[in-house]
Parts: sequence; C-alpha cells; structure tokens
Amino acid sequence: MLSSLPGPQRLGRVRDLLDTGADDVLAQELIALGAANEDSWRYDDAMVLRHLEALPARRRHTLILAIGDRANEPAAVCELLRVIARDLDPDEMPWPVARHLIDAASAQTSGLARDLNVLAVVAERETGAVPPGLIAVMRRTVHYRHDPTLLLPWIAKADGLLNVGEPWAETADADPEVRPMLAHALRVTGPRPLVRWSREARELDLPAGWRLQIHRWFSLVPQPRTIGFRRFDYIDADNLIDAYNATVLRGLLFLLAVTGPGPGDAAAVGALAEYAATKVRGQGARDMVVANAAILTLELIGTGEALDELERLRGARLQPGMISRVVKATSRCRATLGRL
Repeated sequence: MLSSLPGPQRLGRVRDLLDTGADDVLAQELIALGAANEDSWRYDDAMVLRHLEALPARRRHTLILAIGDRANEPAAVCELLRVIARDLDPDEMPWPVARHLIDAASAQTSGLARDLNVLAVVAERETGAVPPGLIAVMRRTVHYRHDPTLLLPWIAKADGLLNVGEPWAETADADPEVRPMLAHALRVTGPRPLVRWSREARELDLPAGWRLQIHRWFSLVPQPRTIGFRRFDYIDADNLIDAYNATVLRGLLFLLAVTGPGPGDAAAVGALAEYAATKVRGQGARDMVVANAAILTLELIGTGEALDELERLRGARLQPGMISRVVKATSRCRATLGRL
C-alpha cells in the first residue's frame, strides 16, 4: 500500500503499478493515500502527482474513472483528480470522466478558470447544460478575484440565482416568486445599503409573507451543507458560509433594514449575526460579510427588540473585533432610542 511506504518509495510503487496495468489497484491505493494526507499532496506525494499528470490523456481518463468510481465522496479526492486532469482536452474527454471531475470541482471553494471551462464545455456538449455545482464553484472563483473572462459567459447561462450546496439557498432559489427580491439583494456591493438601492428596495413588488420567508431562510443557514467541501489541514470549509451566497444574505439583511421593522426581524437577524460572527478554527469569524451586515441591520432596525439582541450579542463568544463592533452598534442604537 502506498500509504504504508516511506515517502521516497511511493513513486516507485506507482510506476510499478502503471507498468503492470493495475489501474484498479493504483486507484484504491491513491484514495487511501489521499485519506492519509488529507488530499494535500506535498513533498514526496507531490512527485506522485507530477508523474500521473504526465501520463497520456487516455491513461489519465482510465485512472480518473477508477478513482471516481471507488471514492466514498468527491471531497476526499478532489485535489487528486484536479491535478491528474490538468490540461486535458475537452474534445477527447468522455462524459463519465467529466462527471467525476465536476463532482470533485464542486467540492472546491474555488478552482482554476481553464479547468472549470473545460468541464463546462464537456457538460454542455453532453447534457445541454452546466451542472449547478459547477456554476457554484465558478461563482466563488470569480468572487475570489480570479480572472473571470472564461467563467462569466457560463455563469450568465445559469438558471439559479444562488449557489447550490446550502439548504437555505436551495430553498430560496426554488421559489420563482422571490426571484426579484433575490436579484435585488445581489445588487448590494458595499458594507452599507446605498440610498438608491434602498429606494428601489422599498418599491419592489414583494410576495405575501416575504419577511417570514427571509426569517425562515436565516434559520436554515446553520444547517449542514448538501455538497461537502474539501477539507484543509488548517480549516474545515464546511463550517463557513458560501462566499457568493454570503453576499445575498447581506442584501436580504439590508432589505429588512430599509423597509421598516417587522415582527420577528430582530430575533431572526440576531440569531444570524451570532452564527456568522462566531469564531471557527483557522478562520476567525465564520463570515465577516454576513456578521457585519447583521450587526448593522440590528442598528438600523433601531427598535427595543433590536437593542436587546445587540445586548445579547455583547455576551456571546465572538471574535474580539466583532465584539467591538457590537458595542459601538449598541451605543448608537441606545442613543437613537433615547436610552443613554
């Protein structure tokens, strides 16, 4: 087994298995090695991947199929498959191979634009559409300031407004009546709602019960992801909020803030603020965008209930920087209410 061999001997074992055509055995041993190194291929393991990456395209297709068919979950082998598939030609890529690579790419927080473009080309050729999971990683890749040139045309073809992988987002995206609300939430680009955006928000033709819908979506945010992320040695990305969806949550928070307070607003926003501002290992606050927007929203709501939520957050186990923001927001909210 590769994982039981000393690092310098692993490449020799890989070469022997390739020479004998034992791709099934090699796939199983690579999966086991990926489990041992947490799919982080460094030092001698990096030499193994470089050798696999240099194989002819058809041999790599066979190996990707063997790994994908045997892996327990795509997130466990996504970096392994990504490197093996590097610079493959979409014209020669069979759909079963692309399907495994798409599942693996969907488990990445971001990817390389060229690799994602290749997978989109194959998916559209074979199925007529780009899978939502692939669109999601494209959006996150653009959000993280990678070159968007190859990805934006594919993103523009997407039917859904939100990224799959989070129960709240999948629930919201499934309701056609709320699309104008979600689209307007996506237009927020800064840390505060602008005057024009706020005016347009108040002019939206919102469906009946829209506030309760937003409250319900906020309550679903802590639920486990439906598409697990690749685990890193310093952080569990499943504990974070999808970076693209976080911008939508910010817009929905501001929508509550600029349309006047409603029953239950403060409690729903306060719970989301606490969840987003809680410290997670290797990251700090779970999501700064959502946490800051939620704290500001409580301040802008400016009711006694909102002040109570801010006071409650002062006693929560938050990041020191987040506590400072809560204290300042509490002081301003108290001043607005005349409770100096």
